[in-house]
Amino acid sequence: MNDKSLAIDKRFDSVDKQLKDMNGQLDKIVKVVVKGFDRIDKTLETKANSADLQRALGLLDSLSKRLEISDDERIVMSSQLTKLHDWIEQAAKRINLKFEH
Repeated sequence: MNDKSLAIDKRFDSVDKQLKDMNGQLDKIVKVVVKGFDRIDKTLETKANSADLQRALGLLDSLSKRLEISDDERIVMSSQLTKLHDWIEQAAKRINLKFEH
């Protein structure tokens, strides 16, 4: 080989080395990016989807309605007990019975 060929071979060797270094760096970058996307995928798998949220909201709404009904029932029962108490006091007075509470 002549000097020009050796110089060209050295340049190609230099370019090859630089390309290998760049490929190594790109491989590292790709691994980091892939790991990042894997973490994102895992996170998204654990997140609730819209159907899960709708189901949860439905359950909360159902519980809220039950509590409202229970509160209404307690108010009605309290009113009924008050009326019954008043009626018993009146009945006790009429028959001259001492009513203690």
